[in-house]
Amino acid sequence: MKFNNIKIKTVQLFLLGAITVATTSSCEQDFGDMNKAWENKVYAPTIPALFNSISASMTDISGNGRMKGSFIYQATQLAAPYASSGYRMDDLAIGHWTNYYTALANARKLESVIDADPNAAKMVNLKAMLKTMLAYKTIHATLMFGDMPYKNAGKAYDGADYYRPSYDSQSEIMTSALNDLKWAVDNLASNAGQNPVGASDVIFGGDIAKWQKLANSLRLRYALVIRGKNQTVADAIIADALTKPLLGTGDNYGLYPGTIASFTNKRITDFTGNSYIRMGSTMFNAMASNTNDDGSGIYDLRCKILFEPNRAGKWVAYPQVPTSSTPNEVDGNYCYQESRLTAWATPLPAQNYNYSPVNFYYADDETMPVLFITSAEVNFLKAEIYARGIGGVAVNPVAAKQFYEAGITESVNFWYKRANSAAIWVVNKPAAAPTPLEMTTMLSNPAIAYNASPAIALDQIYKQSWIALFHQPYEAWTLKRRTADGTPHVTILNVPVLNKFTYPNTEKATNFENWNAASNGNDNISNKPWFMM
Repeated sequence: MKFNNIKIKTVQLFLLGAITVATTSSCEQDFGDMNKAWENKVYAPTIPALFNSISASMTDISGNGRMKGSFIYQATQLAAPYASSGYRMDDLAIGHWTNYYTALANARKLESVIDADPNAAKMVNLKAMLKTMLAYKTIHATLMFGDMPYKNAGKAYDGADYYRPSYDSQSEIMTSALNDLKWAVDNLASNAGQNPVGASDVIFGGDIAKWQKLANSLRLRYALVIRGKNQTVADAIIADALTKPLLGTGDNYGLYPGTIASFTNKRITDFTGNSYIRMGSTMFNAMASNTNDDGSGIYDLRCKILFEPNRAGKWVAYPQVPTSSTPNEVDGNYCYQESRLTAWATPLPAQNYNYSPVNFYYADDETMPVLFITSAEVNFLKAEIYARGIGGVAVNPVAAKQFYEAGITESVNFWYKRANSAAIWVVNKPAAAPTPLEMTTMLSNPAIAYNASPAIALDQIYKQSWIALFHQPYEAWTLKRRTADGTPHVTILNVPVLNKFTYPNTEKATNFENWNAASNGNDNISNKPWFMM
């Protein structure tokens, strides 16, 4: 089966109806023709166009950059805000909402087109790929918003009865999506009886083994998310997932600009404008044995890739809890100016910045992938499972330590490789990989060396998983919430706790009765979704 490339002109044919607006938030990534002005034409739904539209929507997993800078980095303490953002939650959340429901509508239509095709029996792999993408997006969405329209959503083309769909509980949504992931794992097969997708699969190029590992690894991740609420179901999924293919060494799955001609991952605006963030004290304390501004206490090999010194060449974190005596930041945006590509150290005293920013090269690198899940995360999930003795396995400190160290190693290797391969990176460019001595030294540091105390060891696993998720802050946010603040943090007073996103205002306006029933008229970011209760 030959599919068209990712350039799409037929992507938003089947919107949710009254509860969904007619545009998606695609300004953060560039998919070429997908962003051209909408044409007032009628198109017949086709398998290639619908499949490609859903593949393209996977860029939303990386999150709205403004949302990350304004809310997620602060909530997770992966970074620290040095000023209040001017962005509103409801204005930013609508992009996620619309992206998901556009994809859901297209997925429902695609399934019906496949089922009606005389060659449907040869499209099982295609259907499994579709289920994997949609299950991932569904869980990602419900972890942001909580209860959502699902069973009856995305069906506006079936008539007015579906224009204002009722909400389903997060428990029901996640159970359904996890069942779809299991179906995908069990039905993906490399055999001659299936129509080949090949290079037209912009995610894995038709590699069925990768699709199977993705679906199964997502099962493992989300089983741990729901375990606090449904131990029986979660443990059964964990036990089954551990017997099937999972991501291995060097597997970092996502959308890679280098393999998609029309895709560039533009993220510099995630860190500029009203996205007022710097390296925070929580992260610096997690990566260094002291806060000396010469960086002598830094032991984590990722620190100098993810962050950089201030304008004076000093390592200064912005305090997570600033006081009245905390010096103000001077210039928020100079450290992210394109002029630094050619004039990295040109003296510009008027454009000063007092605190260590997110590394300019990382922020400006448009070849960074939109990651779905990584080998590092899977190793940390395994480490947690063996440290806790869950999912049908006994407590095994030896195995937990092995996976813990493998997770750290995979994360460090990923960042070295990414930084070294970035064409824009010139000053302080890392090697392609750390030396064995550098890696051993890091793993043996007292702050990292696996602790014999089960409670401390579990904290270490969560800490290292949190650091490894810096490029995936939404997943770090989920980790924080599912572990009851088990990730590194300090208490911040007088700041609302972000447990969920508020629903878009359009939902309240156009689907009020169902919105009101789901939220009890009180849609608040501090409300805990089901998996946290």
